[in-house]
Amino acid sequence: MDWAPRVKPIKIRQLYRYARLGIYEDTLLHDVGWELYARCTDIATVADVFRGGRVPCPKCSTKITRRIDPLFSTGEGGTREEWFHCPHCAKRLLWRDCRQSLRNTPRCFTCCAALLKTDVLRCVCGKTWSQDAYNQSVRTRVRLPCPHCLNPVRRPDPLPVDRTAKSRRPSPKLQCPKCQEVALHQHGNIECSVCGYKRRWRDYRKSLKKKDEKLECPNCEHTFRWQAWRKSTRSLRTGNPRPAREFLERWRKCHTPQQRMIQIDTLLQTLHGRGPLAPLFIDSGEHNIRQMLDDLAS
Repeated sequence: MDWAPRVKPIKIRQLYRYARLGIYEDTLLHDVGWELYARCTDIATVADVFRGGRVPCPKCSTKITRRIDPLFSTGEGGTREEWFHCPHCAKRLLWRDCRQSLRNTPRCFTCCAALLKTDVLRCVCGKTWSQDAYNQSVRTRVRLPCPHCLNPVRRPDPLPVDRTAKSRRPSPKLQCPKCQEVALHQHGNIECSVCGYKRRWRDYRKSLKKKDEKLECPNCEHTFRWQAWRKSTRSLRTGNPRPAREFLERWRKCHTPQQRMIQIDTLLQTLHGRGPLAPLFIDSGEHNIRQMLDDLAS
């Protein structure tokens, strides 16, 4: 597959230097915007393949349905958390950001002072914790300090779960690896009523992931291997393609340079909040990308 390349950091820095002066350079906006658009398109395409099992042909892009259906799920993965804003500094947060900040820099839950790391975690106000007790408290507390202003924030209510969706979803048809007849997924196993084949479902799924399936395009008759295609998407795979999908939806609605700059900035700030996602879009090392996004945010 001819995947779109990642965007060069120097172009993004130049774009922000012009924007800081109130200049919207059309050529640079066009280059950065459409390069991000092409990259988002590829990320969304790869996410659709792992979600629905229809692989685009490398020659003509015709969708080919894989025969190994049990590997696919209707969810896109990623975090189930919702963004919320700190009531004190109005910064946009995920609850896991509050937890991760305390893991990186342990702080007192009472006075928010940084803890001294000795044989135990000790605060200047006199409170002490063992490392295990502190980690347990971080996991279970419903009020933690904001990573930006250190004022206490409350964990948002969890998202409602549609418990009827799973019951409505039809179970995939399984094929017995031994006799090729229809098998059943029940009691944590895959079982065949014809030949008596039985195997743990977890082990069966792992074996399917290692299987190198041969795919043939019905349109151009091009053949390729699933593992080779999967290997080519290593720099495009993510469990959270939502930022890419949102950029694709909004970018084509932009008609002015200001609107295009806003959409580029919105995507980059989203990547800044979700650090591991940024290297999928920007061509540099993770540390350099983090430093650049910190500079642009400031």
